[in-house]
Amino acid sequence: MSVDINLILENLKFGKSQRTQDSLDKLNILLETRFNAKEKDYSIATIGRTSKANGGISEVSIRNKTGEHFRILIEAWATKANTSMKKPPAPHSRKNEIPTDMELLKKLDDAVMRVVFGQIIAERNKLKAENRILKQNTEVVVDMRPMQNISSDQAHQGIQVLSALDNLLLPSEVDALKDAIDENKISQLGWTVSEYGAVKDEYERPLFKSGFVLAIQKILNQF
Repeated sequence: MSVDINLILENLKFGKSQRTQDSLDKLNILLETRFNAKEKDYSIATIGRTSKANGGISEVSIRNKTGEHFRILIEAWATKANTSMKKPPAPHSRKNEIPTDMELLKKLDDAVMRVVFGQIIAERNKLKAENRILKQNTEVVVDMRPMQNISSDQAHQGIQVLSALDNLLLPSEVDALKDAIDENKISQLGWTVSEYGAVKDEYERPLFKSGFVLAIQKILNQF
């Protein structure tokens, strides 16, 4: 930005004591050096600390009521550098992070728009969760065994159909399923099995939903 620093500096020095004029000149040199180095931090804290380290005015002198001329000069250089006297956020600051969904929603003034976008975000999160679950449950089996030629004699021996439940349940687990739907045990407990496979207690209250017994029977038929 086009800012005539020399004109501003001369106006600030007008009518001031020699000591204040010297301080302004020294501060101006520091600010010019920062500008040429493309620095963006023109906060009073940083300028005051740097100035004091170089034998110039301190942060306190800049902040004092009598230090208005120093603040005007700093602001002029900050404007020239297309920034402000506010300390810029650090590279890792949250101000540089991408706003969260809730932060974006809060920026919408229209309540209807907030509801609409809230539903879109909720649906997106649901789809992402489902996609993550699918990825976790995906299993790829690569058969590295060499290809074998099957003779015509072997081909006529027939095809062996293997149950999808082979090696899935242990014998003890199969026995447990049989025990769970054992008619004698169910009768001894005073329970009954409905036509649709539901299990009810002695007061006809459902213990297991319809299909319970039928589902177990289907599983056992695979063994």
